[in-house]
This record gives sequence, structure tokens and C-alpha cells, in this order.
Amino acid sequence: MSNKKTQRKFKPEFKLNVVLESYATGNTAAAAERNGIHISQLNQWRKRLLTSGAQTFTARRTNKSEYQRRIDQLEKVTGRITVEKELLKKTQELPA
Repeated sequence: MSNKKTQRKFKPEFKLNVVLESYATGNTAAAAERNGIHISQLNQWRKRLLTSGAQTFTARRTNKSEYQRRIDQLEKVTGRITVEKELLKKTQELPA
């Protein structure tokens, strides 16, 4: 039986919210407890925020193809809306 603990992963938004909560309330220990993390973890996040700013908590890996897929999707939607708009104009111009 292994005593290894699996490392928990937290979303950047969660980290930032917990850090901001700890500053807003002035109680680091209570903020850590309320959010289910160890106070030393919260203190690390606070130090990183002070040294690196909010970019500390942004996603580290950015997949350009993911962005490109999103751009392609938005371009398709924009194109479809443009076509629908032109069709509506033409149908409104038809005699009743």
C-alpha cells in the first residue's frame, strides 16, 4: 500500500479568488480552511501573486490550434449571420 498523495490541480481562477479572499478578509488561515487548501499552499500563491502579478495564475500551456479552432468557429458564425441578414433584407424588399 502506497502512502503517496496525488497532487491536486487547481484552476487559475480558483487560485486567484482564494488569494484575493485572503487579502480581503485579512485572515489567511480562515481563507485556506474555507477553500480546502493548506495554509502553506495559500502562502505560496500569495507570494507568487506579489512577485509575478495576476499572470501567475493564467493557464501556462496555450494551444494555438485551440485558438485557431475558436477563430474558425467564430468566422463561420459571422458568415452565417451575414448571409441571414442579406436574405432578410431581400425578403423585406419583395412586394407583398
